[in-house]
Amino acid sequence: MSKRILLFVLTLLLIAGSASDASAQQRQVSGTVTGPDQRPVGGASVTITGTTRGVQTDAAGRYTISVPAGATSLTVRRLGLATRTVAVAAAQSSVDVRLQDDILNLDAVVVTGQATAVRRENLANDVAVVNARQLVGNAPAQTVDRALQGKVAGATIRTNSGAPGGGVQIRLRGPATITGNSTPLYVVDGVVVSDVAIPGGQNAISRAASAVGVNFSTQDVVVNRISDLNPNDIESIEILKGASAASIYGSRAAAGVVVITTKRGRAGAPRYTFSQRFGYAELSRTLGSREWTAERAMDAGYVDATTVGQYFNADGSPIATYDLEREVFGRKAPQRQTTFSVGGGSETTQYFLSGLVQNDEGIAANTGYEKQSLNLNVSQQVGRRARFSATSNILHSVAARGVTGNDNTGASYVSAISFTPNFVSYRPKNGLYPRNPFLDSNPLETSELSTNDEDVWRVIGSANAQFDLLSRGAHELRLVATGGADYFNQDNRLYFPPSLQVQADPANPGTTVSGGGRNLNLNTNVNLVHTLRPESGAFSATTSGGVQYEDRDLRLAQVTGRYLLGSLELPFQAANQLSAGSRQRVRTFGGYVQEELLLFNESLSLTASLRGDRSSNNADTEQYYYYPKAAAAYNFPRSFGFLDQLKLRTAFGSSGSEPQYAQKYTPLSVSNTEGNPQLTINGAIGSSTLRPERVTELEGGFDATLFGRRAQLAVTAYSRTITQLLLSRTLPQSSGFTIEYFNGGEMQSRGVEVSLEGTPIQRGAFQWNTTTTFSHNRTEVTDLPVPEFSAGNSFGNSYGSYRIRKGYSPTTVFANNGRDEAGVLKVDPIGESEPDFQMGFLNDLQFGRFRLSSLFDWSKGGLVVNLTRNYYDGAFTAPDYDAPSNLKRDADGHLIESRPFSSCGTTCLSGEERLFLFASPNNLPVYIEDGSFVKLRELALSYDVPTQMLGGRVRGAQLQLSGRNLMTWTDYSGYDPEVSNFGNVSAGRNQDVTPFPPSRVYSLGVNLEF
Repeated sequence: MSKRILLFVLTLLLIAGSASDASAQQRQVSGTVTGPDQRPVGGASVTITGTTRGVQTDAAGRYTISVPAGATSLTVRRLGLATRTVAVAAAQSSVDVRLQDDILNLDAVVVTGQATAVRRENLANDVAVVNARQLVGNAPAQTVDRALQGKVAGATIRTNSGAPGGGVQIRLRGPATITGNSTPLYVVDGVVVSDVAIPGGQNAISRAASAVGVNFSTQDVVVNRISDLNPNDIESIEILKGASAASIYGSRAAAGVVVITTKRGRAGAPRYTFSQRFGYAELSRTLGSREWTAERAMDAGYVDATTVGQYFNADGSPIATYDLEREVFGRKAPQRQTTFSVGGGSETTQYFLSGLVQNDEGIAANTGYEKQSLNLNVSQQVGRRARFSATSNILHSVAARGVTGNDNTGASYVSAISFTPNFVSYRPKNGLYPRNPFLDSNPLETSELSTNDEDVWRVIGSANAQFDLLSRGAHELRLVATGGADYFNQDNRLYFPPSLQVQADPANPGTTVSGGGRNLNLNTNVNLVHTLRPESGAFSATTSGGVQYEDRDLRLAQVTGRYLLGSLELPFQAANQLSAGSRQRVRTFGGYVQEELLLFNESLSLTASLRGDRSSNNADTEQYYYYPKAAAAYNFPRSFGFLDQLKLRTAFGSSGSEPQYAQKYTPLSVSNTEGNPQLTINGAIGSSTLRPERVTELEGGFDATLFGRRAQLAVTAYSRTITQLLLSRTLPQSSGFTIEYFNGGEMQSRGVEVSLEGTPIQRGAFQWNTTTTFSHNRTEVTDLPVPEFSAGNSFGNSYGSYRIRKGYSPTTVFANNGRDEAGVLKVDPIGESEPDFQMGFLNDLQFGRFRLSSLFDWSKGGLVVNLTRNYYDGAFTAPDYDAPSNLKRDADGHLIESRPFSSCGTTCLSGEERLFLFASPNNLPVYIEDGSFVKLRELALSYDVPTQMLGGRVRGAQLQLSGRNLMTWTDYSGYDPEVSNFGNVSAGRNQDVTPFPPSRVYSLGVNLEF
């Protein structure tokens, strides 16, 4: 690969060196660039049309540029404004340009390679672009992934629970793997950053993964580290959903690529912004509790003849009732966020500095999310041929999430609440919490006196250098080099003192955990870009090539201490100690070549590329795997009635997913034999031909610009094939191993994505901007070289499980479904956990100085396994336990299983009936529910204060009242149909096991500009 790239570079140098010098005389043209409000636009790019030679406007919008003698034209661009090209006559020396808002983002520049980009209207792929205003302009979000919800067609973005500080999964175009990496690749300012999710050690308390010594568990309410980023620092996000768009990133791009560009300074006087928000969060939904009588309590076994009088009156009514849900989760949690920024500079030096201080308390005691960040971007022009830029981002966050989710000890708040009738008080008396007589846990005591914190420090830095090596006639040659580092330290601290009822184990009272991980990502890439633009303007050709190297080093460590002495919180001072840890180091090297052509006055766009890379996670670390791409788009040059422009596009490409570290390398366990330490080989091994999974995709569609560039319709259909799936198979015991990871099998996905955005009304002071997105995807396992198997992230066929079976999607829910003729329970597919379709509705209405914005998110279909409902039914505490019966009863009043379900499915069954059918011989799956929902994710009302009221140096002020997740319309009986007990997994989401409940957030803010 390196020899081929060297040959490519030498060829480019020969081409550039043979080009003739441009000897035309130059003249000066100057002018002013203004925006739609007629204010000067600083930092706008003014270039000679068809070239990259240009200047930037200063703070007053002024520019001066040298242009060839004779008639020419200038192209003026500014992010967020529509690009405009103006003619300059031979004798003309002054040109003023007024830009309009680019409402449809048609002039957005989209990444097409490691060092190249193209205007969105010439793009041959369906790439979603989300700008800063769309991301956080309406309602503040704690994390970047939450800010993207409902705004991207083809992206399923779901919160794993309502716990503070993240826990979100992004899936692009359905599942791209079964056991491989299921999250997109994130690139921030050219640096590939880590998005690992490190378990925090909660399993030491909850024992959700019941195996002895297992403390690293996916059931720890894990958070992907992309949540560390400050959403307010982001200028734009480009989401490369398909393999053809993502192929330039090779064997790490099968699940898509998210390219994040942070804000930059622009030439001009310093511009300051300041924002202050105050608000609060509150519990948005409760599950409720059964209405008790003395008779019901005795039937359930909670009281007997000797204790019934403690809780019930003589008439059988409870003496008092307590809403334990609201006592645990009922806080009006204050929210506070402060942001500031300053940017500016000269034509040669620009800078941007920003900061954030955020403190969001949680709705339960000892929960919340704090974040601080400091970001600095600097760019420097050196002479006429070199430009350097550097970014540095320091991030710190503390997430306190309490204990929720699956557990086998009663420590989880919701688990304890479900098994606790509401006629008993658990409030402290004289400073002491009473013991729960029905379960080994008082949830109020656990939430108030325990600690589960995750403290993260992170630094992301990058440096970029661009050199104009040659500029002769129609030829330009640039060298672009980027290097960066991403380092974070995650420190998890859990402390459950021995005084807690849930920790009152005589053998090992009290538990404390110290754990987490450290990660370092190092990135370098060097690229050459050659551009050929003949004077005739017949075409332009951009040839690029480069190499990339990445080194990822992840270290995990965890120490658990039990049998604590006094109030000591250090596991190293506990009587019993258990340590665990691992290290994963992965190195990848790759290179690519790419050709981009614009023909027929930029009407036809053609792109072809080839990427090759190797990884230390492959069995053969020297073997390169190649990923080609070809794409074409044609813009029809003439309009037809209301149709301003029609672009047809098609693209084909492939990308990959490298094997996981543990799939290649066999872990070793430490053991002791007669006092001698030894290492024991565990039973898994990687195949001698282990290699990346391969995703090949064909997509096609059209983009139509309508009604005088006031609307755009984009329609995309795709067909994706995933081959060489990473699977496991059983080995003969004589081999010394029990499991081998290998490549085999195939999946296919097909889907449709539609986006409609525009300005339906623009009259006088009133303007309505709207965006509607639609997406549908279905996946099928078309080849499986091993017997069908459980995905492993489920609780069995009694509730609903995920099985990998040929002819079905890996997200199909399977469950017991009656018995066959031999009396054996049948396991059949029940339905799909992926939604039938998703739609987003983003609307922005502006009337004078007032602006009203809203975002609705609609997900239709998709099954959810609701084990939380089973908890309540099994404890006889479900609020609908005594609902009217829909099943027959015998003469003694006992239920009879006369039919599998009533006519309305499981939704009209009472808690008693659900429990009866679940425990019946046919073991019916009554806890599988429809997860359809409509959510009002964002709502904001803002007012722009008149400048004459501000005085001094204040250039603008805005007051804003906003809310997030204000309403949810759903028939789902749990807290939230967006849930995943197992975090970010390809198969096994949509399982509800006593999660942290969701909250709605209200905030009032002021935004100032100086």
